[in-house]
Amino acid sequence: MKENVEQQVEHEVLFGILPVLPHEKLYGFWDAVLILSGYCIATWSYTQGSYLATLVGFRQLLAGAFFGAIFMLAIYQLPVILSVRYGIDIWIWLRSVFGVRGVKAMTVVIILINFPWYAVCADLFASSMTNLAGLAGITIPPGFHKGLALVCVALGTLIAYRGLGTIRWTTRILVPMLLAVGIVVLIVGFTSVPPEVIWNYKPAAAFPDGRIPYILSIEANFAFVITLVGGMAEVPRLTRKESSGFWAGVAGQGLSGSLFVVVGAVMAIAMTHVTGKLVDDPALMLATLAGPGLALCSLLLVAFANVGTQAVGSYIYGVMLKSTFRRTGYSTLILALAGYVGILCLWGKIVEYFGSFLTISACIYAPLAALLFTDFFIVRRQKLSLRSAYELKGHSAYRYTRGFNLVGFVCLAAGCAISLLIYNPVTCQVHIKALFWMTPTGCSFLTTGALYVVLSRIPAVNRYLMRDRDEITI
Repeated sequence: MKENVEQQVEHEVLFGILPVLPHEKLYGFWDAVLILSGYCIATWSYTQGSYLATLVGFRQLLAGAFFGAIFMLAIYQLPVILSVRYGIDIWIWLRSVFGVRGVKAMTVVIILINFPWYAVCADLFASSMTNLAGLAGITIPPGFHKGLALVCVALGTLIAYRGLGTIRWTTRILVPMLLAVGIVVLIVGFTSVPPEVIWNYKPAAAFPDGRIPYILSIEANFAFVITLVGGMAEVPRLTRKESSGFWAGVAGQGLSGSLFVVVGAVMAIAMTHVTGKLVDDPALMLATLAGPGLALCSLLLVAFANVGTQAVGSYIYGVMLKSTFRRTGYSTLILALAGYVGILCLWGKIVEYFGSFLTISACIYAPLAALLFTDFFIVRRQKLSLRSAYELKGHSAYRYTRGFNLVGFVCLAAGCAISLLIYNPVTCQVHIKALFWMTPTGCSFLTTGALYVVLSRIPAVNRYLMRDRDEITI
C-alpha cells in the first residue's frame, strides 16, 4: 500500500512540474469556476466574516468584502494567463524571479506562513464539538479543546496518507457539505432576527478615527484573497483558454469566497443580537437560533468539512514539498506538516490573532504577487526560457548567484519592510497614516513592483536578470 501511495504522488509531482500540452487541457470556464469555488469556500470564511464584523458595519462589510476581493484578484491573478499559455505552474516562472534554489527556500516560507490556515480549521472543529456537547448537557473541560483540534489534524493527515483515490472522494463530499452549511446558516441568520438588525449593524468597539477600521477591513480582504497566490495556477493551467483561466479565478474565488465571508458576518451579527456574544461557530449558531436537531446535522457537516480541508491541504502541500525535497518520503512530509499544525493547535491562539496572521502572511504574499506580475508583464515581457527553468543540461540562466536571484530577494524584503513600517499587525498600531490609506498590502504590492522595474532598468542589474534572452524559444 505504501509503495502505491508513493508511486501515485511521484506521478502527481511530475504532472505538476512538466508543462501541460494543449490536448491535455481539461477544463472550460464553468468547470474551473466550480472547482475554484469549492477550493476557496471553507469554514475559515466564517472566521474572516466574524473578524470583519468587529471592524465595520454590515453595509461597509458587504461592499468591502466583494470589492476588496475582486479588485485585488483582478490585478494579481493576471499572470495566470502564463500558466494557461505555457501549461506550467507559477512556481516554474518564479525560478526566474528567485533563482532555481531560491524557489526552494520560498516554498518552505510559503508553507510556514500559509499552513496555519489548517490550524484555524482544526480550532473550528474543536469548538463545534465542545459547544454541541455542552448543549447536550455534557461538559467537556477546556483542556480537551486542544486535544479535539489534534483529532482533526490526525484524521485529515490519515486521509492524505491514503493518497489520490481517498482525496478525490473526500473532495466530492466536502464541497457539497460546505455549500449546504453556508446556505443553511444564511437562511437561519436572516430569519432569526429582524432584517434591520443585520442591515443597520455597527460594531460595538469604537475607533478614534472612523476611517481606520474601514481601511483595516479592506486590508483584511486584500490579505485574505492574496494568500491564494501560492496555488493560484493549479486549476487555470488546465483550462483551455487564457481568458477562461483568468476569469474563473476572479469569479470563483472573488464571488464565491466573498459570499461565504458575508455569511460568516451574518451569523456573527445574528448571534451578537440574540446572545450578546460574537460567535463564528456555525454549529453553535444553528443550535441557538434553529434548535439542537439542525445543529447536530451541522456538526457532522462542519466536522467532515474541516477534516476534509485538512486532508486536501496536507496532500497539496505534501506534493509541493515533495517536488522540492525529492529524497524525502511523502508520508514523512505530511507528518511534518501535521506536526507543524499540531504545534499551532497546542499554542491555541491562532484564531485570537487571526487579523495579525492575515496581515503577516500578506507581508510575504503581496511582494511575491508583485514580483510575479512585474517580471511577467514588464521585465521579461511574457517570454521565459523553459530550458533554464527546468535546468536542462547546458542551460543555467536562472542559477544567478549560487542558485539565488539576489535582486528578487532584495525586492521581496523591501516589500515586507514597507508593509511593517506602515502598520504593526501584532500591536495594531498605524505608523505612517498617509500610506496606511492605501492599505499595507496595497503599498507593499506597488512598492515591490516599482522597485523591481526600476532596478531592472539599471544596465548592470539588467544584464544580471536577463541572461536568458539568448535562449528564448517561446
